[in-house]
Amino acid sequence: MTATIVNGEWQALPGVAHYLAGLIDDVLIERAIWGQPDGAFTAGGRVQAEPGHIWYRFWLWRDDQVVERYFDSQGQPLGTQVDVCMPLYVHEHHWSARDLLLNIWISPQGRVTVGNEAAFEAAVQSGQINAEEAAWAEEHLRRLTGAIAQRRFPPAMVRNWQVDLRRIQEMLAKP
Repeated sequence: MTATIVNGEWQALPGVAHYLAGLIDDVLIERAIWGQPDGAFTAGGRVQAEPGHIWYRFWLWRDDQVVERYFDSQGQPLGTQVDVCMPLYVHEHHWSARDLLLNIWISPQGRVTVGNEAAFEAAVQSGQINAEEAAWAEEHLRRLTGAIAQRRFPPAMVRNWQVDLRRIQEMLAKP
């Protein structure tokens, strides 16, 4: 079943110790820091939420794309997930995008893997994803993987994002 990616949804997940969202230029950035996850939360089936893990979600308005970066409790990158989605819908403080199930995983070493293809095909066959959306997803996937191979995507700000552990620890120490 397809879903909608919505800003702020991480805030409500049990086990999130701290959530923050803000705009830098025209990019909405969300950050979730995990405390004690209540249950098994995974990102793209690859990253398990563990205490101290830091997740970032970048809403790239110019690229009509949602990109998530995951870091361990020491600030080391665990990987990047690019959700193949329909163009972003932005209305004041509400950002959303229809998730088309396909995703692109970029390992910390730069290896690129396309995931969730079987679920995408099943959703197309069942009509949950219509023909127009399926064509968009396949074309967008080709554009994204080409741009990733040429190091044009994700944008440098996202690709080079680093965690400042000192600031994270100071923020978590505040009552």
